[in-house]
Amino acid sequence: MGISWITQSSTPATVQYGLTPLANSNNATGKTNSYKYILYKSGEIHNVVIGPLKPNTVYYYRLGDSPKRYSLKTAPSQFPIKFAVSGKYS
Repeated sequence: MGISWITQSSTPATVQYGLTPLANSNNATGKTNSYKYILYKSGEIHNVVIGPLKPNTVYYYRLGDSPKRYSLKTAPSQFPIKFAVSGKYS
């Protein structure tokens, strides 16, 4: 599963995740990019791939060096789908 988020300040492109709210049993590292267009400069765009993940399971995760935790539930195995979720990182 790919996770992407944008920050205005520098933070590592890492995701800690696991099956408990501590979200600390697995670590994944990705890449950070940014871009400029005329006078606009983007924030830092972080892209990290986590997994493999078990179907129909709740995972907890942390982005970069933020203490905030999030959760997601994976789709059941009988639904081979692709989807994207968008949210605000703060």
